[in-house]
Amino acid sequence: MKIIIPLDEYSGPDSQVCDHFGSAPFFATVDMAAGEVSIIDNQNAHHDHGQCTPADSFAGIGASAIVVKGIGARAAAKMQSLGMEVYMAGPARTLVEVIEGFGSGILNKLDAQQTCQGHGCH
Repeated sequence: MKIIIPLDEYSGPDSQVCDHFGSAPFFATVDMAAGEVSIIDNQNAHHDHGQCTPADSFAGIGASAIVVKGIGARAAAKMQSLGMEVYMAGPARTLVEVIEGFGSGILNKLDAQQTCQGHGCH
């Protein structure tokens, strides 16, 4: 299974997870079975609210899920329409913490009340 994790920077396993999915400068793509991590630049990180298209950055890689700290309702719906489950990172703050939490099955799926209402929601 491949998952996507938005990052503030890429500095290895301790990279900080970005609070806002669409504004993340980078996305980690993690192949959970192989234990491989790849980094993708978010070419759409700077956008007007409601105009982000982060899926364009990682379309075609076969991801099954994304793990986020925050995501707007429209972006969450888009990911779900592409067949990706959306999980909340919860207290995990780093790439390695998210990978461990997802792998152990302790992360919860997003519910509608958890979506962000704008860039200032955190």
